Amino acid sequence: MEKQALMIYNPYSGRKKNNHKTVELLLKKLSEIGYHITIHSLDELKHNENLIQIACERKWEAIFIAGGDGTINHTLQHLAVQEHRPKIGIFPLGTSNEFAKFIGLPCNTLKALSVIERGGTKKVDIGQFGGRYFANIAAAGWLTDITYKTSPLLKSYIGEFAYSLAFIKALFMAKQPNDISVIVSPEKELRDLSIFLIMNGNSVGPLERLITNADGPDYGYFHLLTCKKTNRIQLFIALLAKMLHLTETIASIEYLQIDSGSFIVPESLYINLDGEQVEVTSTEFKVLPHHLAVFAP
Repeated sequence: MEKQALMIYNPYSGRKKNNHKTVELLLKKLSEIGYHITIHSLDELKHNENLIQIACERKWEAIFIAGGDGTINHTLQHLAVQEHRPKIGIFPLGTSNEFAKFIGLPCNTLKALSVIERGGTKKVDIGQFGGRYFANIAAAGWLTDITYKTSPLLKSYIGEFAYSLAFIKALFMAKQPNDISVIVSPEKELRDLSIFLIMNGNSVGPLERLITNADGPDYGYFHLLTCKKTNRIQLFIALLAKMLHLTETIASIEYLQIDSGSFIVPESLYINLDGEQVEVTSTEFKVLPHHLAVFAP
């Protein structure tokens, strides 16, 4: 008996050039391993959120996402609220594919297909920030807008390296705010921050393994990194030393593990959720433990 599955496909992800051919091959291979696929583009999902709801209510076997972190995030907004959530299969077609890396998935689509064919899954946490959801990163403040300000054309030519160039430019030229606060608990409040990052994994963008003292937070907890207004040159040197594994810590960055928190962010700042620029009506954060079952090695 064929297994019913939905595929959400973003033809504009990553370098785009061969996405159509890649998806055609994936559909053929998924059919061969027993899936009957109903495919819709990300644009169709944006105009009809019932696509996810129908797959969940009918208890389809899987939802496949062929795209990058932004495609995953858009799908998550409709999926996270459902009572029954099918298994999630990721085909990483994006520029950086942070969530795929976090769950240990190969960034080669055919190797990712072999993971799905084996059928192994694991439960992963997601985060809720205000009324929205994220799989990998929530951030605001200095340096956090490069994912949606980086030129799509540049990303299509040089891939993830485009983010590195945008990061260096912002590091030395962008204004540093100093009016973000985080209430972690009644006893713990962090004030006068220029940036915060809430991370499901231990790396972000080109900063591989930003946190080296843990492979990942315990289930039910995310990493929180915060930084006050700081000397740009000193921070650049510290980050470079971190990337070269010359140091374990960066003095200007504070690290905690949290399962909830209240964030005070100026109205002039947007929130970055999985690389997407969003507005939220609330800045309360919490972890939703084991909320998704994903195909993973």
